Amino acid sequence: MNRRSRHLRLKLVALLTTAGLCACTGSGTSNGSDGEASGRNPNSGSQKSLFADSPVTVLVKSDQPGFSTPSGGESYTGFDVALTHFLAREIGFKERLRSVPGGEREQSLSRGLGDLAIATYTITEARDEKIDFTAPYLKTYQGVLVRKDNTDIKKLDDVAGKRVCTATGTTSDPGSAPGRGEREQIVDAIGRDAVIKLRKDYDSCVSALRTGVVDAVWTDKVLLEGIAEADGGHDVKVVEDIAIESRQFYGIGLPEGHERDCRRINARLKKFLRQTWRDTFTDHFPRIAAGGPGFEQQYKPTEREFKAYEAKSCGGA
Repeated sequence: MNRRSRHLRLKLVALLTTAGLCACTGSGTSNGSDGEASGRNPNSGSQKSLFADSPVTVLVKSDQPGFSTPSGGESYTGFDVALTHFLAREIGFKERLRSVPGGEREQSLSRGLGDLAIATYTITEARDEKIDFTAPYLKTYQGVLVRKDNTDIKKLDDVAGKRVCTATGTTSDPGSAPGRGEREQIVDAIGRDAVIKLRKDYDSCVSALRTGVVDAVWTDKVLLEGIAEADGGHDVKVVEDIAIESRQFYGIGLPEGHERDCRRINARLKKFLRQTWRDTFTDHFPRIAAGGPGFEQQYKPTEREFKAYEAKSCGGA
């Protein structure tokens, strides 16, 4: 199978610049041939379909309010869970949800511990070298969460000298980057004078924030909005004027060698974005949605963005 370029991000920028604004279309049927790119061999991986056996194990994160949180027994609720249910109905499989720490998603997929990862999974070059991604279903800038009574942090420069927590293995963790250049970019994003503190997950970061062990939590802004929504405005708040210019695109991860399955998912994601995304987002992020119609522009991938990522998805060269 062809490996994708190390310069994926630069090529995506070029694609975004030149790609047309043609409308995304998806048949919504369960035919195994749908969603395949013309001129591309759909059987680049000869492995059995991920959907051949039931149930399909879907990896989710258990500490992401708004995306996936336990709701009793082995059940979860949230945007990612709703997307999982949508895909199960559209493709025709029974799902089994399994929680996974953010830093173990690639390893779990590669070792066969999960079939899909629908887990606020940012598409990056380093991850794309180990597993395959679909096109994106959500986008977000990064931001900062502080205690409700905090008046010191109002803009990004105010983070200098502050203890800032993020989760291990995420795109905000310098240690997760594959090389020095990438690590430097992560540090530069939050500011070199910030004191980065790592925890195993965002639950631990928020606990440290509430008790004063750290001054702020740094990650994707939509994740912070979910945390603030679950908090109900009691202890924490998102700093509205901080939007770190490092946009993240969430895709679905799957093991390498399943291009046909991946493109079937892409076809359903087009339908989800066109028909279901707005209502699903409103259900799980009512506070953001109540702020006005601009939330779609801020968090929903455009057709052009989807098309650009789709061209490089599913193990494409």
